[in-house]
Parts: sequence; structure tokens; C-alpha cells
Amino acid sequence: PLMKTRSVLLAACVALTLSACGTSGDSGSDAEASGAAEAGAFPVTVDHAYGSTTIDAEPMRIVTIGWSGQDAVIALNKVPVAMESFSGDGIENNILPWDASRLNGAKPVLMTTNPDIPFEQILGLDPDVILAVYSGIDEGEYKRLSDIAPTVAFPDQPWDTAWDKQMSMIGAALGQPEQAQTLIDETGAYFEKQAADHPQFQGKTATYAMRTDEGLIVFCGTDPRIRLLGQLGVKTTPGVDAVCTSGDSSVSVGMESIDTLDADVFILVDADGTNLDKLMSFGPFANMTSVSNGRLVRLVGMDYAMATSAPTVLSVPYAFDEFIAQLSDKLS
Repeated sequence: PLMKTRSVLLAACVALTLSACGTSGDSGSDAEASGAAEAGAFPVTVDHAYGSTTIDAEPMRIVTIGWSGQDAVIALNKVPVAMESFSGDGIENNILPWDASRLNGAKPVLMTTNPDIPFEQILGLDPDVILAVYSGIDEGEYKRLSDIAPTVAFPDQPWDTAWDKQMSMIGAALGQPEQAQTLIDETGAYFEKQAADHPQFQGKTATYAMRTDEGLIVFCGTDPRIRLLGQLGVKTTPGVDAVCTSGDSSVSVGMESIDTLDADVFILVDADGTNLDKLMSFGPFANMTSVSNGRLVRLVGMDYAMATSAPTVLSVPYAFDEFIAQLSDKLS
């Protein structure tokens, strides 16, 4: 299951690399945060899927691997020495826009860790800590990274870390647990308000997917983006639950089974804007009531797709007012 999850999600990762909210950059808590460790924060031990990692002193040279870990670091007013490279519509200089706006001239090294982690490059950066909290590293890769610097892996399953758990783990690793909790609370309050403001979401169902040449990758109830929809009151359908029996956060579904995935709203990751047209040429997809009745939300643009697919305290204010407005339009 681990390797299956990794292969499916890496396919998703390849395809994806492909704002009024309390977590915006000028919020009071951000303005007050210096980025320095809180008193008594070290040493700290962070538990994860491959054991636990102890960090003895405040890390200054931070490397992030995988999706969105850099967001949590930057939200805490630190800049990684190296982080993931992203590309696509809406992304300039291979840096996600909500990160770029907060770098203040800093220029982290941009790496590609998919499909192969550049161990020698990371070693040469002499990091104090490696954060792979939302990633797919296997145990062998974890051990190699740990030989370079203390490494924090994902809490349970690869590519399956909720936005608030990632923020909490990285906050602990960087010695800012209280500031991390403040950011979590602010973002949580945003979703509570959105759920209260949109009672029509309660009990509605969604299928959240992206196209492949063989059919769809469907995101399951354990996936962070699906759990976040749950905070708004939107749940998965019986058809999605029926194919999501492996415990993986996503599964591949062939074209022959697409008609079982109908829902009140169909959310399609369409980062380059070409996938809906390709799917519409396939009758069973086009004939689903959610599609034929116009209850389809498209996530177009790599920046928008990334912001909504790997939500964080920085990407939520960038994209979620628009995303929730799209959902509201289709579910009203």
C-alpha cells in the first residue's frame, strides 16, 4: 500500500507541478512574530511515521521536501535554504505566489525531489533540519536524510498530512509551537465562519478528482483536501467511498467506472485548463448529473490548483474565498 500510494500521488504531484482571512500576511500575529524560537522550545522531539526526531537547538538552515512544507516555515517568518520547485500557470520563478510575496528578497535553492531526492545537493547545503512532513519519502530515504541532518517525516501515511498537523509539527521543529497554534486557530476560525455562512454545504457530497490517460485519480476521505471539505460540511459520496477501500489517500479509477462517482458537485483539478474538454468527450463522464447539470468546479491554473490541493495557512487566504464562492455557486 505504501508504494501504491506513493506512485499514485507522485503521478498527481507530477501533474500538479503541475482573500479576506485572518492568516493574511498583515495580520497582527504575523506582524508580531519575529521568527525566533520561543523560550524553552528546545530540545524538542517530534514523532512521525518512522519514529521520532530530536532537535537540540533552533534550526537556522532548513530544507523542506515535498508539498507545502515551505509554507509552514515561511509562515513562521523563516526562509528555507532549499525548498521544492513548482512550475505552471500562475507560478513565476518556480516559487508559489503566496511564498514569493513573503521572501523579502531571500533566494532559497529550488530543488526537485520527485521522483528522486537529490541527496548530494541536500548534503552540500549543510542543513540543520530536513522537513518532509507532507511528502512520500520511504524509510530508506528517511534514513539517508537523517544521516545528513535531523529529519521529520509525515505523521502517518505518505502524502496524507492535514494542513493543521503539518503546521503543528513544523512549528514544534522550529521552536515556535505557540505561534504555529495561533496560525492554526486563525485558519480554523476562517473555516468555521465559512461553514456557518454556507449552511447549504451541510450534507452535500463531492467527488474531487484529476484526469489521467486511463481515467481519474480520485481523492479519498483521508486526503487533506477532502478532510478540509468536511470542515465545510461537504462529504464524499458512496461511490467514492466504495473505491477508496485500500486506506490510500487517492485511488485510480478507470473510465469504465466513472459513472459510479456522481455527486452533488464534481471538483476537477484542471491546472492547465485542458482536462475538462478531454473528459467531456467521454460519454459516461459528460452524462453524470453533476456534470450535465453544470455542478462542476474547475481548479484552473497551477497556482490555484496547488493552493486548493495542498492547503496551508498561507494558501488558504490566497485561494479559498474564490474556491468557496465556486462551491457556493454550484451547491446553492
